[in-house]
Amino acid sequence: MNFKKVLIIYNPKSGRFSEKKFYYILNFFRNGNIYADTLNIIENCVEKSIADIFDMVLVVGGDGSLNYVINALAFTNIPIAHLPMGTVNLFALENKTPYSLRKALNEIIYKYKPASINLGKANDRYFIAMTGIGLDAFIVKNMEEKIRKNKKRIYNNSLKYLIYILNIIKLAKNYKFQDLSLQVIGKEVSENYFTKQTEICSKYTGKEIIVSNIRYYGGPFKVFPNNSPLNDKFDIRLVKNAGGRMDVIFSILKSLTFYKRYGNNPDFYIKADKILVSSSIPSQNKNIFYQCDGEFAGTLPVEIEKVPGAITMLVNPESFF
Repeated sequence: MNFKKVLIIYNPKSGRFSEKKFYYILNFFRNGNIYADTLNIIENCVEKSIADIFDMVLVVGGDGSLNYVINALAFTNIPIAHLPMGTVNLFALENKTPYSLRKALNEIIYKYKPASINLGKANDRYFIAMTGIGLDAFIVKNMEEKIRKNKKRIYNNSLKYLIYILNIIKLAKNYKFQDLSLQVIGKEVSENYFTKQTEICSKYTGKEIIVSNIRYYGGPFKVFPNNSPLNDKFDIRLVKNAGGRMDVIFSILKSLTFYKRYGNNPDFYIKADKILVSSSIPSQNKNIFYQCDGEFAGTLPVEIEKVPGAITMLVNPESFF
């Protein structure tokens, strides 16, 4: 595409960000005779009005930075590209974005095409990759608190990912599993002008729930290999029985190793475009967290729905099409 005016939205605290890489990005646009302005999301807010000023937005950061931008720019027509600079970068994995900075920039500007992408929405928060309820949300919340307290920055991404995994294992020891109720919601049935009833299609119980809009989860792991952000339903992983962290880890490993065996088993996978998740004991809702794209989002109950065509992304034609 022919971009003339680009806004680079960057997160200087993301996992793989560095000033050296940032200056390389700026020079790339200067050398290509493309005007580029910058916005630091730690210091500034993203306003919808930028969609009327720029031809394209380039998000330089991780999945959390991308999540922030899509929430600010949902239902605008401006194409959004993601240059992965976070620790995990799930959407970049989905989009087959190159790890090399030079190659990624060249492909984003000269090869990628705009596409209307379906998002998920958890209560009032959009997500592009996934939302998790239970253990992983507990870990996300506690990891965010650890990062805020730790002033020392680690620049080696492999080391940072290893520390991240070790912290997950450590934090998971302190988690108390709760019974979760998942209701698949159908269409609204109106009895009269003033009252509306929602049809409940089916109900499930479990200890951990992952609602995914893409194939990957937790890193380069295809927990949902047949999934796509173009699908009209989520792939939902339900961990029904878990007395401890090893039960959840083993359950996810079974997803990776024996997907063909468990893929059509409703004890493991559910497909739906709208669900409601709450504690089986309503008074416990305030103690159970959910997260969106690796960012703490709130406490239960949470209504999650697929939102068609909510965002325009620049995507690799060789990715999920």
